[in-house]
Amino acid sequence: MRRLLVRGSVILFWVTLILAILYWPEGKIFPSRKRSINVFAWGDILEQSVIADFEKKTGIKVHLNYYASNEELLVKLKATGGEGYDLIVPSDYSVEILAKERLLKEIEKSRLTFWKNLNPALLGHTFDPKNQFSIPFEWELFILGINKPFFDAYGLEPSWKTLFDPSPVRYRVAMINDPVEAILLAAFYLYGPIDHLSAEQLAGVTELLIRQKKWVAAYADFRADYFLATKNCPVALASTSYIWRTMKKFPFVGFVVPKEGTFVTIENLCIPAASNKEELTYQLINFLYSPESMARHYNEYGTFPATLDALPFLHLDPETEKIVNTPPETFNKLYFMRMLTSQENIRDTWVKVKSS
Repeated sequence: MRRLLVRGSVILFWVTLILAILYWPEGKIFPSRKRSINVFAWGDILEQSVIADFEKKTGIKVHLNYYASNEELLVKLKATGGEGYDLIVPSDYSVEILAKERLLKEIEKSRLTFWKNLNPALLGHTFDPKNQFSIPFEWELFILGINKPFFDAYGLEPSWKTLFDPSPVRYRVAMINDPVEAILLAAFYLYGPIDHLSAEQLAGVTELLIRQKKWVAAYADFRADYFLATKNCPVALASTSYIWRTMKKFPFVGFVVPKEGTFVTIENLCIPAASNKEELTYQLINFLYSPESMARHYNEYGTFPATLDALPFLHLDPETEKIVNTPPETFNKLYFMRMLTSQENIRDTWVKVKSS
């Protein structure tokens, strides 16, 4: 009889366990399997200690995956339909492309605790006019980092000409390595703000970039500032965050904003349409937008926070403070990155430039 009771107890235990696994709400019996989210982001945009604090506070595991360009993000999302990702961080023009491909969920603003604190200058832009699919997270400008002593000796005109036509003074430059952005900036230098490149204009841009290659020390997405710091070249095209970090360590480095105007990039948080972990994802989003979190991201990476309540936590030098507090009317005079021609034309042009 005792043997039968023992066997019955063992059988009852396993039946109960199996039923719990099958029917327990949200599978909470194994939280490590269910309480995790996958994030696909730039390698230098989410501060690791902030993510670690979120995991410790909530028990939600965050798996970080990285990409090096918006093009890599677009290709991956289109190929997978967004399967396997719960949060992504695309730049402005990529949001528009992903939304048109129906690869993004609509943002439920009622679930966001910080919406009223967002900088209004970052909202309502053409890539997502109602911020239906995107939440601005961080932003920065494209500027020219310079070696100040070099140009103290030779003089400097704060113009895109400094990058695309270094005469009469001859010097080397560090150029951006993103073909969409390189083509757009060359087009802006030649033709001003335009929405589309004709075949003739594209040929002109290609010719300019090929000619420029003669004085390009390196094409660099993330380490253009390195070539300034090591004095390999006196001019580097980079975003404000990279130049800001370099200026902190190397006082001879400065920056200028081209007089013709410049481009702004807004990095946004978006939820892929294929994600089924919105509850967990919104917890992470709200955590990232706390003033302390936004300040820690700025102090680590130098990208400007999207929320106004984070500004008192930042340690800003006068020049940077002027940029961070750009009023909406001035911000609206900045230009956004965009694709001026087809992806095929962009690839062909970049191959011609790199192989010339």
